[in-house]
Amino acid sequence: MIRQPLIILLGLLLWLPALAEPQGDSGPAADILAVRNIEIIFHTAGSVLPNKDLNLMMSLFADDAVLTDTAHDNKVYRGKEQVRSYWADVSGPFRPEHHWIGYTPAMRIKSHVTGNTGTLDFECLWMNVDDNTIGAHAFTSMNLVRVNGHWLVKGIKVGKVEKL
Repeated sequence: MIRQPLIILLGLLLWLPALAEPQGDSGPAADILAVRNIEIIFHTAGSVLPNKDLNLMMSLFADDAVLTDTAHDNKVYRGKEQVRSYWADVSGPFRPEHHWIGYTPAMRIKSHVTGNTGTLDFECLWMNVDDNTIGAHAFTSMNLVRVNGHWLVKGIKVGKVEKL
């Protein structure tokens, strides 16, 4: 008699994760793929291999984008030119002395899309290729808009992650 309740309990425990709401992405699959491609371009642009490409990075941003740097007292950069100056003059990946490649572990990225707006949140491990150490551990939180069929960053918060 005890076996039947035990089997039912075991069955419920096995099925509960399937019934739980997913914690990752939400939205149409094609849009999620396009939004996640932004993270790939982001890291390709800031990586030394094959080479850093500030123009590629800037291709991700809307003309009226706003960047908030939480690592420097929430300093705000408004418009594409100021955002460009952040990447060129402040951020670690584009500094000439840094030979980094960017990486986001799969469990550290989330994207959500509704219509022509979306969000993309991820953590970056910037690895130093000279000595195989972590150059920086940062987070990025983006608000995105679709303009003429292309996803662009409208707002972005960047900062340091203190612990892995």
